Amino acid sequence: MTTAHSLPQYDLITTSRLEDLQHSILGSNDRLVAVDTETTGLNWLDDKAFGVSLAWDNQAAFIRNTDFGADQIGVLMTELFKADHKVFVFHNAEFDLHMIRETYGAYPPKNILDTLRISHLRNPKPPHGLKELATVAYGPGAAACEDTIKAYIKQYKLKDYSQVPSEFMDPYACMDTVLTKGWAHLYMDEVKEEYPKLFQLEHMLIPIILEMEHQGIKIDLDYIDILHRQYLAEQRSIQDDIYKIVGRSMEVSSPKQLQNYFYDQLGIKPPRETAGGGRSTDETSLQSITHPVGSKVAELVLRWRSIEKVDSTYVQPYQNTARNSRLHPRWNAMGAITGRFSSSSPNLQNIPADKKVRRMFVPDREFFDFDYSQVEMRMMAHASQQHNLIQSFNDGTDLHAYTASLVFNTTPDQVDKEQRQIGKRLNFGAIYGGGSKGLARQCNITQTQARTFLNQLWDAYPVMKGWVERTKRNAERDGYVRTIHGRKIPVLAEDSFKAPNYLIQGTAGDIIKISLVKTAQYVQSIGGCIRNTVHDQILFDEVDESAIPDIREIMEDFSFSMPVTVDLQRSTESWGDLIHE
Repeated sequence: MTTAHSLPQYDLITTSRLEDLQHSILGSNDRLVAVDTETTGLNWLDDKAFGVSLAWDNQAAFIRNTDFGADQIGVLMTELFKADHKVFVFHNAEFDLHMIRETYGAYPPKNILDTLRISHLRNPKPPHGLKELATVAYGPGAAACEDTIKAYIKQYKLKDYSQVPSEFMDPYACMDTVLTKGWAHLYMDEVKEEYPKLFQLEHMLIPIILEMEHQGIKIDLDYIDILHRQYLAEQRSIQDDIYKIVGRSMEVSSPKQLQNYFYDQLGIKPPRETAGGGRSTDETSLQSITHPVGSKVAELVLRWRSIEKVDSTYVQPYQNTARNSRLHPRWNAMGAITGRFSSSSPNLQNIPADKKVRRMFVPDREFFDFDYSQVEMRMMAHASQQHNLIQSFNDGTDLHAYTASLVFNTTPDQVDKEQRQIGKRLNFGAIYGGGSKGLARQCNITQTQARTFLNQLWDAYPVMKGWVERTKRNAERDGYVRTIHGRKIPVLAEDSFKAPNYLIQGTAGDIIKISLVKTAQYVQSIGGCIRNTVHDQILFDEVDESAIPDIREIMEDFSFSMPVTVDLQRSTESWGDLIHE
């Protein structure tokens, strides 16, 4: 059991002169200066900071806009951030740096340390909130100020933290920075020593993410309005088609009415039950209906739902959240346990591949989309050192056709479309730990055939099979795997089958992060921008065509057992109109 450290002690400084505060901070002994903003909300586009908390040595202060004015606090923060001899510590740096820029006009310092990133590297499993981390490190006393504040807000029904009196707010705000600085001192050296390159990489991403979020991505609001009306018309048409079949009006979004029609009126046996024991009308249930009339209605219902999901998830929200025809998503550099990016508000990583939807996103000049080709399979080949798999990449062979040729005992050029599809499913199944049942469903074959194909796959790639089994055993023994770049990813013993996938996914995530840092530095030097990253892709804008060879060279500059290559698509029209170069 972890032994709590002593709660850091500090002096709460009150001052009437920001110049005195500046001299004290810049002249402090401790190189670390913790910074935290207190804000009216969590969206830097709409909300503002009403004060800044600072902690240095064993001192802390909370300075309010109402006491000094936002302009003067901005002057202070700008002067502090110029100091190269200080490292400024944040917990979730992007949030506070956005708020400081928008409220005070001060831009990020050169030296940034983020305890949220340190926490993720130390242990990717949550929680990663400051309160939870500090409570583990220092005991329950670390959360006392926050508990007091929340109780006060609830008791007096305050709108936000800015209305909390100084006698309660100042100690709370200061304690956040004191805990952030203290936690950094406890663990930063340990994490930096174990992950020196990843530690640097994750922190180098901060200004890149800030710029991506700040610039955002342009959307075509006129097109979105047209698309919304098209979806509504299509949904009405589907409802008319259902009416013609059913003979009466039916609310497509009502599970109760769907249950009544399918299971009572048509007498279809419910394919499955809900968690609560009801008759399910979810996607899987409707897809399994084989009734001569019910199947057609089920198909129409599923089509209506798919339109509703796209319209309600992407089209309508984007109409309401755009600022000056731009979306400003949030990027979480450690959003997944494997270290891969996640995105939110809105999530630009789960945009459907449907060209009609992606046409909402338009370039300021021209989109250049660079996508790593089969990077996961390449990393599987490199990690396992399966010779013939490596050779196929070095020879530029179609990997899925090559695998199919080994399974079907033919040559790659004689593999037909159906065989190649099986080869593709087998390749991805090797990474994701897929079994015969899933393969049979995906390829519309029997489970016996699927088992035979899987056995033939492992006969073709015996070294890879050994690596997969060894990786699972090691994960079960150690409780984690490490990516090729050294990132530790925890694995539960009962989930050891996920270990190869975690290792490969995490390695691919490291590759895209390394490329983001290197390409961002390059495109910034020539005036270009990065608009988006989706899995193994980076979407560039406002770069000249002459930069294409340089970007390609940067992204392909890795030393593995085979080359990593990128495919290029481009468009001056939209993200949905990309054309292969």
